[in-house]
Amino acid sequence: MKSFKYRKSIKIINWGCAFDSILELKYAISIHKEYEFLRSHISIYYDPRTNIPTDYIRANIRRYTPDFLIRHKISKQAFLIEIKPRAFEDNEQLIVRKEIAENYIRWRKYDWTFKIVFDDEIKLSDDEEAQFNRCNKSFRQTQRKLWFKELNDLFDRIVRSPYFRPSEI
Repeated sequence: MKSFKYRKSIKIINWGCAFDSILELKYAISIHKEYEFLRSHISIYYDPRTNIPTDYIRANIRRYTPDFLIRHKISKQAFLIEIKPRAFEDNEQLIVRKEIAENYIRWRKYDWTFKIVFDDEIKLSDDEEAQFNRCNKSFRQTQRKLWFKELNDLFDRIVRSPYFRPSEI
């Protein structure tokens, strides 16, 4: 089986999680208003001969970690998401990953649906697109870091504890 070929990944820390690529950050920006999401928290261990998930980690067991778990804020519908560039559409490894994820969902009896999202399906609003393009055109890493900090401050998920007075925080 031919595996995916990736370019060098740049870790982007935002919203209290790390994104492996600009494409993943773009996807998170596109869904943040309608969905809550988890990033890289679900590892699926499976036997590569059968693609059946397992709890037992042995020498022949492999791990697959989908990119996102998202849940709609209103309908509560959940999706296990794999993000890929359109160039990987016909790659046989996507079929294997889909089978592994669907086997895992059935095995755990979750209400999730596995979905592959390609880069050309990710849509941003005009304002989000302008910010995203500004970041992508910034060649200097310090400019990029400032943009990520600005975005992180805008969507900071840290909630102050209700158990302390403001003076104790």
